[in-house]
Amino acid sequence: MTDVAKYRSYSKFEEFLHNFYSLSQTARIYSKNHTLVLEGIEKFSESINSCMENESLTFKISNDQLYVDDKKLPYNRTTKNLFDNIIRYCDTRDLDGVRLFKSVKLASAEEILAFMRLLDISGQQPEPLAWLKDGLAAENIQWVELIKKTERPQDEESFKSKAERRERARKDYTYAKASVEEVAQKIKEGKGEVGVRKTVRVVQDMVMNLIEDDEVYSAISTLRVFDDYTYTHSVNVAMLSMCIGRRINLSRRNLVNLGMCALLHDLGKIEIPKEVLHKKEKLDDSELKLIEEHSLNSSRLMLKLKASPDSKARILVPMFEHHLKYDLSGYPHADWKKPLTLFGKIISIADKYDTLTSSRAYRRSLLSPDRALGYMFDRAGKAYDPILIKVFINIMGVYPVGTLMKLDTDELALVVSSPSRNFSKRPLVCVLEKEGEGSYKKKEIINLDERDTETGNYVRDIIETYHPANFGIQPVQHIFSSN
Repeated sequence: MTDVAKYRSYSKFEEFLHNFYSLSQTARIYSKNHTLVLEGIEKFSESINSCMENESLTFKISNDQLYVDDKKLPYNRTTKNLFDNIIRYCDTRDLDGVRLFKSVKLASAEEILAFMRLLDISGQQPEPLAWLKDGLAAENIQWVELIKKTERPQDEESFKSKAERRERARKDYTYAKASVEEVAQKIKEGKGEVGVRKTVRVVQDMVMNLIEDDEVYSAISTLRVFDDYTYTHSVNVAMLSMCIGRRINLSRRNLVNLGMCALLHDLGKIEIPKEVLHKKEKLDDSELKLIEEHSLNSSRLMLKLKASPDSKARILVPMFEHHLKYDLSGYPHADWKKPLTLFGKIISIADKYDTLTSSRAYRRSLLSPDRALGYMFDRAGKAYDPILIKVFINIMGVYPVGTLMKLDTDELALVVSSPSRNFSKRPLVCVLEKEGEGSYKKKEIINLDERDTETGNYVRDIIETYHPANFGIQPVQHIFSSN
């Protein structure tokens, strides 16, 4: 099949899915004779006729990908919202997909509407699939087959591919950390204009890999080491910022600009004495002033970098803004009346999350990642942009990767996968087993979404969440290891 033919094939399948989902929503809201409902039924029927080449037409979900008649549809910035909506819609109805038989072409508008309304109502039932099958039988709708939801195991190739992407992300992390350290060191040594060409290339590689798999990059901040904060923080903020940028469909060029800005956002801290930066006791007024000047100093030091005036201009302001807060009540204390730039708002969210979830010498209590998100959400509209904070929580999941939890089975488990497209509030976890004094080993991977087949209750429930540092656990040893 030529590229043009393939594009047309994808295009008509995407239109079919769009008409399916659109009709499911209008049928829920409007009466059967409403113009939008009648038009929706007509478009849905037309797209079935356009796509059905044999005896049936099937759309199916496998490994969080959508297939129509075994053709995998591309997940990209134009299809993302539609595909996510359909996967979520099917997930709440215990479905992996729907098969329509040729006889659907003879179905009346009333029958199609009845099917859509049964689908809608099934989402509120305790046993949606069983209820839906009974409803279809009662309406004598025989032109549809429901594909039951399965555990959707990943094949060996999928695991291999994921491992390769994780390894690329790990290398990106290492290169980015080395790059920002090098820039900071050269500025300290006063070497005039400092080149950032290498840093730009590193960020460009990060963007390329991020576009392929943003889930890996949203989890990569678990690579932080508890006693190594200064530059890992900058890398974490860059990666989390770019994940937000990717999710709101920033262009590749803007993702690179955002990544550069976030990676260098704390340059000003190199001018703060280490004894102040890592002080365990409460800071006095003069020390606090030094800390609060770092974002202004970051912007000033940016002028020492060897980059075009346009590049510097794009980066300077967000660096200055990242502690100003959404309502401008933060620092540095200046007569700043303009709303924060988009980059400034994004970096402030990534910066605060990484700060809250990082183990620091002066911090006595540590927030678990899920509680850190809750803390930030409570301050939406004041400290953080309310829309962007929701985007960020959607990326990280209710229980972000690296969250340690105690289960009702008295097991200790670490969240290893909480992809936003999983649509379940219950993540994939690695059960940890104590091994000697203060160390743990990986026991098994389990899905907390698993239910008892007889009672319908969850097999395991979450009792409490913790920061892994409270138990001396380094998440990276368990999440990114092969065994």
